Amino acid sequence: MKMSKMKKNRKKLFAILLQAALVSTAMTMPAYAAKMPGIGSDALIGDDATGPVLTGGNTEVEEETSPYTKEQLEDGTLEYGEIAWRIEGYNSTYLNLRSQLYSQTTSQSAGTALAAEASALMEDAMDLKSDDMDAETRELFEGYKAAARELRKQGAKLTNKELSGTYARTLRQTKNKLVKAVQNLLIQYEELLPQVETAKKNVEMCQVNADAAQKMQALGRASAQEVLTAQKALQQANSSAQQAENGALQLKQNILMLLGFDADAPVTFADVPVPDATRLATMDLAADTQAAVSANYDLMSVRAAKAERSSNRTVKKRNVAYTEDSVTITVQNLYAAVVSKKQAYDSATAGYQAAAQSYEAAKRQNALGMLSRANYLGLECSWLSSVASYKSAELEYTKAVENYEWAVKGLIVAN
Repeated sequence: MKMSKMKKNRKKLFAILLQAALVSTAMTMPAYAAKMPGIGSDALIGDDATGPVLTGGNTEVEEETSPYTKEQLEDGTLEYGEIAWRIEGYNSTYLNLRSQLYSQTTSQSAGTALAAEASALMEDAMDLKSDDMDAETRELFEGYKAAARELRKQGAKLTNKELSGTYARTLRQTKNKLVKAVQNLLIQYEELLPQVETAKKNVEMCQVNADAAQKMQALGRASAQEVLTAQKALQQANSSAQQAENGALQLKQNILMLLGFDADAPVTFADVPVPDATRLATMDLAADTQAAVSANYDLMSVRAAKAERSSNRTVKKRNVAYTEDSVTITVQNLYAAVVSKKQAYDSATAGYQAAAQSYEAAKRQNALGMLSRANYLGLECSWLSSVASYKSAELEYTKAVENYEWAVKGLIVAN
């Protein structure tokens, strides 16, 4: 009976040592192949299908569910509000980081379990201990103690990190930086589109002028130099239009790839929404500045830095104060930018309305045959230029508001 129990204990000891070895090995490997919740299923993007999702909060691992279904995120139209959820569900950088952090969170749980197993193992060892232990019992007793030490060692490796706070914050900050980057690219893309249309119309106008110059030369009413000048203007217009088109295409491809689409995916971008007309009036600079200081990513790092010696604590205190002042000044500057861009947007709106009236008058004149082809194209170019200026002012105001609101949430990125 005693021998049977010994064999059972030996098997238990072997299993525990094997468990420690396997856990130690497995937890050093990034879990890139871990299933990502919500991808490739009908679940909402962000649903926790396989475990906790690190998405926010400074001290714990939280779950977050997208308001968009998988079908909505893949319907071929990108809404501005979908950017964050495309990042969370499809961006390779974010998914790889989340997989790594999820693996390490699992490691923490495994480490806690190993530590508990070590304590239980020591209790079993103490049950075996006696003054008259035979050789086999003593061997088993020493084996239990060695196994307990190994379990504690491996458990300490796995739990010696503040995973739920630090890593969740890292993941949230990475996601926010990616979202902000895509928002900025999308704003640049929308600013460029009217410029592309203006450039194309300018090519059309320059072509008419070049053709007219050649006809005038044939009639002896234009010099060779005038023809050459018109042709050079056409070449330059073509070059500018091509550059604008290439720039827009490159921006679109970058946006698509950051959001997990193929670079040539047939995706339409919905218009970037304009901030509510009352948004500026509802901003509370004092409260927002305080919130920005509390949430700022750089300040979190400075505050979290260890400072055991008196001199180090002095340096840390100075660094915290300096960073707080820097954040405060930046938020104030961002607020001033919102005010400035709002004024420019209001001015551009008035100019756009006046240009729209002039363009309507030009269209009526053209319909009545009162304008030459060249004159009408010139007026169309002026109109498209006004549209581009208006759209740029609108988007710059939107960008200023976004920069301010991101700063309040803790993210300040130099333009």
